[in-house]
Amino acid sequence: MSESGGTEEDVASTIRKANGVFVQLYPVWRKLNVSKEFKIRIFNTNVKSVLLYACETLKTTNKKTRRLQIFVNKCLRPITNIKWTDLITNEELWRIAHQKSIENQIKRIKWNWIGTDYVKKQEQYRKLH
Repeated sequence: MSESGGTEEDVASTIRKANGVFVQLYPVWRKLNVSKEFKIRIFNTNVKSVLLYACETLKTTNKKTRRLQIFVNKCLRPITNIKWTDLITNEELWRIAHQKSIENQIKRIKWNWIGTDYVKKQEQYRKLH
């Protein structure tokens, strides 16, 4: 086990898996007759779902979150047809792609998971008493 508890390796592995999905879908990203909105839906359901799988149990740090965000930003540029020479901020990229930061998305997923877990425990408690 590493000093980071294995989570650095988990993030790297997750990014590799999500990148594999992204590369397989590259023909879709290149199609001109597919709308940007549809491409983003495909990205969210296929690539981002792999990237954020089980993130509610991930110990998040700024470094890990930054690595995930960099990967998402690199994916969003070809989908939205924004070249690397086009100087735009990350926030502008997210606005164009109708995305929120990965940090906010992970927080939302964690809070939903905590809420679901809390409700389940309350129901179990009521059944016992």
